[in-house]
Formats: sequence, C-alpha cells, structure tokens
Amino acid sequence: MCFFLHVSANSVTFFLLMRLIRLCILNRLTYELADWEGITIYYSLMYRSWSEDKQAETGVLEQASVTRDELFMRKLVDATLMKNKLWAHLSNECQDRRDHAIYVTAYDQQMPEGHGAAIADAALGMCKMSSMYSPEYMLWNGRSFEELELAESWGYTMELAEQLLDHYMVREGKTYEFLYSVLDADRKKVLFFMKEVDL
Repeated sequence: MCFFLHVSANSVTFFLLMRLIRLCILNRLTYELADWEGITIYYSLMYRSWSEDKQAETGVLEQASVTRDELFMRKLVDATLMKNKLWAHLSNECQDRRDHAIYVTAYDQQMPEGHGAAIADAALGMCKMSSMYSPEYMLWNGRSFEELELAESWGYTMELAEQLLDHYMVREGKTYEFLYSVLDADRKKVLFFMKEVDL
C-alpha cells in the first residue's frame, strides 16, 4: 500500500513537472514568435526586359529590395511605370524561393485592345505623390480615363494586392469592372483602370 502511494505521488509529481516544462516551452515560443513578427524580411526583385523578336532577355531595367506584401502587389499588376516609360508584364519568376524577377516588354508591344492608348495617356499624365502605396481609380468616360475620387481610397499594400485579384468592385451601389492595372513605384500609386457596368 505504501509502495502504491509512493508511485502515485511520484506520478503526480512527474505529471506536474512535465506540465510546467510544457508551459515554459510554450511561453518561450510565444515570446520568440512575438519577436519574429517584428522582423521585416526583404526580397530581391529585378525587372528584366524581354525581346519577343529575339526570344531572349535584353537586360535588367531596375532592381529593388521589397517586402513580401509589396512583392505580391508588384507581381499582380498588368504593367509598371519606370523612369517615365510604361512596361507591360509578361511573366514572373522565382529562383531558390529568394530571388524574384518580373519579365517586361515595352507597353506598345503588348498594348491591350480597345483602351491601350488611353491607359498609357492617363498613366503618364498623373502626378500626385503619396508617402505610402495607395490606389488611383481611373474611370472610362467613353473617350478617355478620368480620375474617380472615392471615399477612403487608400489602403495597405496587402489590401491593394487583394484588390488586384478582383475583377469587379462595388461602391455606393455602382459596379465597376477592372480593365487594367499599373504600378507607379515612384509616386507610390496603383492605378486601377475601370468602367462602370450593369450586372
């Protein structure tokens, strides 16, 4: 009987000890995760020019170090404005899950049908700057694109990336169809070209 009580006491002590160790490990992991969330990881991103005629890369246009959210956003747009020239995206690439590339070509080589020239005119004509990435909504009026002011038309980088995944946007009872998107990194703007539709 005494032996049984001794074993039971030892079992309870062992159980409590293991539980205490487990709690200490969990607390330590929680602190480490909290510290980890404060770390921002940057990724290397290169814009590579591609020639359809030569079927080959013709050089690096620009290199940037970006956060994961910004990388996601940059890969989702249809075109990028660099050094006052518009470049259409062809494809995205990742090497060893670390080095990223976006292959681009001159916009006039991959201009979208119907609104191509109007998109270029509007993208090159905008001049408002922003301290953080924010959207500019450009609405088709039948002849050209004009800026549409919307309430709360700003967002975090990931929110912009999420919106780039959408085909439609509904605001104040009106439905807009997204036609094209352009990133202007110098102005920190994402331009959404759209038209109003009835669905």
